[in-house]
Amino acid sequence: MNVLWFLPILSIMMLVHELGHFITARLSGITVLEFGFGLPPRLWGFKRNGVVYSINWIPFGAFVKMLGEEDPTAPGSFASKPRGIRAIVLAAGSGMNFLLAVAAFSMVYVVGVPGVAPDAPVQIADVAPDSPAQAAGLQPGDVIVTLDGQPVNVQSFREATQTHLDQPIEIGFRHGAEIRTASLTPRSNPPDRQGAIGIVLAGGLIRLNPIAAVGQGFTQTVRAIGATLSVPKMLVEGSLAPADARLIGLVGMAQATSETVSYVVDTGFWYPLFVLTGLFSAGLSIANMLPIPALDGGRLFFVILEWIRGRRIPPEREAAYHFVGIVVLLTLMVIISFNDLLSPLPAINWGGR
Repeated sequence: MNVLWFLPILSIMMLVHELGHFITARLSGITVLEFGFGLPPRLWGFKRNGVVYSINWIPFGAFVKMLGEEDPTAPGSFASKPRGIRAIVLAAGSGMNFLLAVAAFSMVYVVGVPGVAPDAPVQIADVAPDSPAQAAGLQPGDVIVTLDGQPVNVQSFREATQTHLDQPIEIGFRHGAEIRTASLTPRSNPPDRQGAIGIVLAGGLIRLNPIAAVGQGFTQTVRAIGATLSVPKMLVEGSLAPADARLIGLVGMAQATSETVSYVVDTGFWYPLFVLTGLFSAGLSIANMLPIPALDGGRLFFVILEWIRGRRIPPEREAAYHFVGIVVLLTLMVIISFNDLLSPLPAINWGGR
């Protein structure tokens, strides 16, 4: 049943996308006939300021119906507007998906990410056997409060241990209500996954204030888009294997969503769901702007071509290109989804359970 979470996530992305078209069309004086959630037939709707707002029986996706999308002679039609206006309306959908990705990645840092904050106390969750920490008498639950008499937090503790490798250092730690001291020597070549003194720090949820969270959300969105755009170059260079750069369809996205929801239910950590939404929305913002007929990017390509030629492509010819594009896209989606069924995606590692 977790796979059903994919439908509302995808519907939200599509609703936000169409909202971008709707807002810019209205602001540009384009006559909007209907703004609908879901796919027809219509379940319920009302009309306000000349626009029908509808909820439809198939609760999947959204749409905006504008007047005269191919007829430049109709007053108030999309096709009658200047090239710049049409370009803005076409690009607004992907722009809104970009903003949704920023919002989703921002929420990651609002709800919190498991980890150890740099300014957190040095609380011990586990002690490795035969390690300097065990020899010094440290136990799970203890809190290291000083190194060589100086108060420490996680960041200063890590820095100090790295500058004292193979050198004895005095620690002060709290064991229950008692403060104890001991001497230990951080190792320069510790066993795998043990660290210099052999402790695992207790973590928690790292949260940011809303302003900082939005900044991180923007950064993560740009990184996600940059990573996607760099894939062709990495394939040519050989730094990325073709198997690792595979396209995923609706089946693969649903599988990833199901695994993520299972993790959320098992752990109570919500951040992976926002990460996934951010990745999906950032990916949609790129994919929809590709110069492929039937996509917004394909329609934008014809606007640019019109600007270069100085005259419009005949509407019937452009419509034929978009029809071919729809057929190709649907065929590609079926092939990719079939591949997702034959070769499921590797399990997502959100940090263990």
